[in-house]
Amino acid sequence: MKLPKKKEKEFTAKIRQIKELEQQKKQTEETISALKEEIKAYMDKNKTSELKVDIFTAHYTETETERFDSKAFRNADEELYNQFVKKVTTKRFSIT
Repeated sequence: MKLPKKKEKEFTAKIRQIKELEQQKKQTEETISALKEEIKAYMDKNKTSELKVDIFTAHYTETETERFDSKAFRNADEELYNQFVKKVTTKRFSIT
């Protein structure tokens, strides 16, 4: 779709801002992850599941979850699996 010059300039600025913010978000998430890993490594080394500092308490505990293994279910009974497969249509926004 060809845009009028004014709209093209407006959307170019918006898309550039999105790309810049996404990069900042990625860097922030990497920093957060590194900080968490450092704290978890300290807690592991000191064999503690709770770390109290200032007004904060960090918890690092094992949890157990149950997950449905859809791949194994499909292999075990594909006909039954197909009866419960639900197709969903969504819209995806991306910038390349």
